[in-house]
Amino acid sequence: MRDGTTASVEAIERAIRILDAFSVDRPELGVADIVRLLGIKRSTVHRALATLEAGGLLRQVEATQKYALGPKILNLAHVMQSHLSLTAISLPGMRALRDRFNETVALHVLEGHGRIVVQQVESTHDLRRTYRDVGRLLPLHAGSPGRLLLAYLPPDEIEQVIAETRLKPYTPDTITDPAVLMQELRLIRQRGYAASLGEHSPGIASVSCPIMDRGGRVIAAINISGPSFRLTQTKALECLPALRETTLAISRQLGYSARLFQNKSR
Repeated sequence: MRDGTTASVEAIERAIRILDAFSVDRPELGVADIVRLLGIKRSTVHRALATLEAGGLLRQVEATQKYALGPKILNLAHVMQSHLSLTAISLPGMRALRDRFNETVALHVLEGHGRIVVQQVESTHDLRRTYRDVGRLLPLHAGSPGRLLLAYLPPDEIEQVIAETRLKPYTPDTITDPAVLMQELRLIRQRGYAASLGEHSPGIASVSCPIMDRGGRVIAAINISGPSFRLTQTKALECLPALRETTLAISRQLGYSARLFQNKSR
């Protein structure tokens, strides 16, 4: 007898197979088509199609009563494309920062109530910061890029992150007091940048600035990071003007206009 977990995994696998059956040559498929192509029982196909349609991944075409990919697919593709575009736009500036300061430069984006590194340009030093966890979910409260992204979330989402993570300590220097964290987030919003020292990885210093979209929403952060004996507080502050200039230039390429938002606030 199968347990619930096995049945759920099999249902997901079937759904993936059904979605994979659609192509440019086969933009619409009926129940009979899917049964023939995949060899799945008709009753099972009916249930899977109903679930995928309810989730917006498929839609039923009124004229043919067959199924086509739904609006949720387009939304997911847009999310992926925006990340790809962001990476392509950011990479030249990231390389320029690395070449100028010879420390690792990374691009972080929000993923739920965490962040992921989607691109990095490594320092050429033998001892350097390397993000070995590219694509893995990282915390928002520990480290300058995460805390910067957290600072610009709506207040209710900030509270959710604090409740969800319980401000887990990653090192002795991780901020674990909600009151201290909230004060730090206020300072980040006032200054427009975040800095950290050994909060997520021992001995690593980091400074981060935000990337904004055309709506003025902070969608990513670029940070410069390295060993704290080399990336001192003084050196980090020396990097800050160039980092700000780079993230603002990327934001402008994404449609952000500081003048537009200044005019709106008057």
